[in-house]
Amino acid sequence: MELNGNTRRALYILFAAVSFVLIISCANAAHLMLARGASRDREMAVRTALGAGRSDLIGQLFAESIALSLLAGSLGLLLAEFGVRALIAYGPRDLPRLEQAGMDSQVLLFTIVISFLAAIFFGLLPAWKTSAVTPNESLKSGGRGSSGAVALSRTRGFLVVLEFALTVLLLTGAGLLIRSFLAVRAVDSGFDTEHVLTLRILHTRLYDEALARIGNIPGVRATGAINGIFESSAAPTAASPSLRVWATWKSIRGNCLEALGVPLLQGRFFNQQDGPNAPLVAIIDQSMARRYWPGENAIGKQFRGQDARGRNDDPLTVIGVIHDTHAQGREAQPAPHVYQPVAQSGTATPDLIIRTTGDPLKLAGIMRDVVRSLDRAAIISSVTTLEQQLSGQIAPRRFQTWLLSLFSLVALVLASIGIYGVMHYAVTQRNHEIGIRIALGARADNVMWMVLRQGLSLAIPGLLAGLAASQWLTQVLASILFGVKPNDLVTNIGVAFVLAAVATAAISIPAWRATRVDPLEALRRE
Repeated sequence: MELNGNTRRALYILFAAVSFVLIISCANAAHLMLARGASRDREMAVRTALGAGRSDLIGQLFAESIALSLLAGSLGLLLAEFGVRALIAYGPRDLPRLEQAGMDSQVLLFTIVISFLAAIFFGLLPAWKTSAVTPNESLKSGGRGSSGAVALSRTRGFLVVLEFALTVLLLTGAGLLIRSFLAVRAVDSGFDTEHVLTLRILHTRLYDEALARIGNIPGVRATGAINGIFESSAAPTAASPSLRVWATWKSIRGNCLEALGVPLLQGRFFNQQDGPNAPLVAIIDQSMARRYWPGENAIGKQFRGQDARGRNDDPLTVIGVIHDTHAQGREAQPAPHVYQPVAQSGTATPDLIIRTTGDPLKLAGIMRDVVRSLDRAAIISSVTTLEQQLSGQIAPRRFQTWLLSLFSLVALVLASIGIYGVMHYAVTQRNHEIGIRIALGARADNVMWMVLRQGLSLAIPGLLAGLAASQWLTQVLASILFGVKPNDLVTNIGVAFVLAAVATAAISIPAWRATRVDPLEALRRE
């Protein structure tokens, strides 16, 4: 299946986002397995004392991680089935073969492979660490896992840093896409989209009569027709500003430009005098005027094109200049346009434009009946509003932004759970020390700050590493950004603030619990 550059790039970015979330999830699972392994030091020591080798211990623990990974993969497949249905229902219509998306044998095989790889990379490390027990030390310590406490703490700290770094990358990418999406939405399309109905009529020659009858319907303000409101041909964008395109010629009928709500800046619109035997006239947009008559008044200027009447290519006279329109998409720079009256161009105008005083869709049925009464063989399609058409232009960007934001939110929650779990475990392991500090007169704020400082010493390096990596990795997003640079300072500051706030909140709960440690109870347990 052939994919265009933007679609392929967007899919790669979303796949990378999913991979980051998978790694963060696996890191959290590794946290739990390390904590569980630390609590099993005494068990591992007894097994070792009874003759079990380290390879036996690793094999046992690794088998447990394989079982957990396959169980998680199975549950993931069940959730994926609902996810695919949501994707088909809410995904952009122009995503190639979206309706054919579904679960098949290849997806099943991929899930099994990923589950095994996750078990290998994130299950083997905890198994290796847990199996590295010294029987004498572990049995003497009463099973509190003191033999590998420092090594386990460093490993779990590294995993927290990794989680936060990946979360920064996802949040930064989502922030850039959100800002791009808002910038695209803020672009003035050049059309007044309120209360405008559009429909396409094929295989009929009764356009003028249809427009006249539709114009007499109560609630209709203006009617017209054009040979295509929007274009899909190449146009200069932020990624390719030097691309030069030829002027696009449009044929219009009736009060098309008035119905579209395009402002007239100079001159006049077409009228009944601009007939087939009258001198050739044209309305141009600002881009056309700037290209050929920069700094001049374009009204009255003449240029040559294709004379549909075959009269030796008579010149066209500019009688009006209208506001630029983003007919090739809001992200594209406005291209030059030339508008001719249909009486002089002879080009078919299948797209009808009707401006109403209220909800245009309520009049759609009446308009269909009017066309059917004139020509039962006419084919009517694409009945929608101009606002919906413009919204559809940014549907792929909206979808990409929504998905990446969702993945970023999941990553943020997982990262906060990860650092919460690490700090909760650290506080539990230091109950004896904290009890002694409180017994010796340490205030609650001193204990809380001690735990906060330990947690932030993990979160801050991850945050800084993520911000540093994002300056390089977000360059991949440059081609799909609009109105914002990959190294956008506002986005970086926003991401740093959000992640720091979430990390502080996640650490504060174990820190507050540390201040509630009962010194007598903590010392009695030791």
